[in-house]
Amino acid sequence: MIIDSLLLIAYTLFALFLLGYAFTVIKEKYYLSNQIIFLDYKNLEPEDLNRVDIKHFMLGTIEIMAGDEVKVLLENSARIKGTVLGVIKKENSISIISPQGVKNLKVNSIKKLKIISRYGKFFNYF
Repeated sequence: MIIDSLLLIAYTLFALFLLGYAFTVIKEKYYLSNQIIFLDYKNLEPEDLNRVDIKHFMLGTIEIMAGDEVKVLLENSARIKGTVLGVIKKENSISIISPQGVKNLKVNSIKKLKIISRYGKFFNYF
């Protein structure tokens, strides 16, 4: 009797988990198809997004889009991990948001850039 009720609870929780995951995937697909990038940072201001000129660009041989998570190694050995907002063309800098805030990194000061994850990469396969 107890095992039956525990199995019923486990099946219910599993079904709710799958349903929640399916709705999350559908929401991300909707955002991606409408070119909406969801950034959950409290210190992101609308002015920071308005300053960005280009949202899809190449840095050397690496193709980068707004929303990609990157690790950057600078010339002074500082490391920054964050999400790309885009390029400010007149300053020749890349705008990256991290938990500490928005940073505009000059392209000349970047020693190495590694993409951790691409925004919407799950849907590139379909």
